[in-house]
Amino acid sequence: MLSFIACRRIAFVLILGFGALVTLPPQVAAAEPLPQSRIAFIDVQGVLRASEAARTVRDQIEAQRARYQEEISKQERELRTLEQDLVQQRSVLAPEAFQQRRQQFEQRVAEIQRAVQARKRQLDEGYAQSMEQVRVALVEIVADIAKERQATAVLSKSAIVLAEKNIDISEDALNRLNQRLTSVTVKLPPIQQQ
Repeated sequence: MLSFIACRRIAFVLILGFGALVTLPPQVAAAEPLPQSRIAFIDVQGVLRASEAARTVRDQIEAQRARYQEEISKQERELRTLEQDLVQQRSVLAPEAFQQRRQQFEQRVAEIQRAVQARKRQLDEGYAQSMEQVRVALVEIVADIAKERQATAVLSKSAIVLAEKNIDISEDALNRLNQRLTSVTVKLPPIQQQ
C-alpha cells in the first residue's frame, strides 16, 4: 500500500501536469492538422537496369572493354616472350647486363599495368558520366509522375517494407524513360596516366 506521503506526491505531480496543459498557448493547443500525404515508390535500380538507354551504355562500354582486352592480351603475349628470352639469356649475359635487362623488363611490365589501370578508370568514368544522363532524365520523369499523381513523396523501393502495388510508379517511369531517352552515346574521357 502507498503511504500517505507517496499519495500526496502523486497528487501534486498530477495537479502540476494538468495545470501545465491548461496554460499552454492557444497555437500549441489548437495545432493544425497535417495535410494529406500521398506516397509513391520506384525501383530506381530496376528501372535503370531495364532502360534502353542504360543498355546502350553497357553495350558501348563492353565493346570498348573488348577492344582494350585484345590490346592487353597482345601486350601480355609480348611480355611472356620477353620474359622467356630474359630467362634464356641469364646464363649467357654478364650479371650487370642481365640486371639491366631485368629492370627494363620490369619497367615495361609497370608501364603496361599503369596503362591497364588508366583504361579501366577511363571506362569507369565514361560509364558513370553516361549513366548520370540517364539518372537525370529519370529524376525529371519521376517529378512529372509525382506531380500528375499529386504525390507528396516518392520513395525508393529499397526503403519500402510493405505497400500497395498501385503506388509503384516503376513501370510507368521505365516506359516514359524509354520513350524520352532511347540511347546515350558514351564519351570516354582522355586517358590520364598516373
